[in-house]
Amino acid sequence: MRYYVMSGPHQGDTGTMPDGVGEIQLPHPSMRGVHCRYKINSTDAMIEQPGFEPGVQVHYAGDCGE
Repeated sequence: MRYYVMSGPHQGDTGTMPDGVGEIQLPHPSMRGVHCRYKINSTDAMIEQPGFEPGVQVHYAGDCGE
């Protein structure tokens, strides 16, 4: 399933969401050794619109170190 980043430093990015996972971490674009956390928001998670591959919306949830 695809993920669509809706906020934060990676807004607009997409990728493959691992099955059964509610959070992903992506390397911070400007801080070495830091990852941006993104979580599924259950109220608006699914995207099923023409022109988009079905997927989930993820929202910025803060940063964490390695």
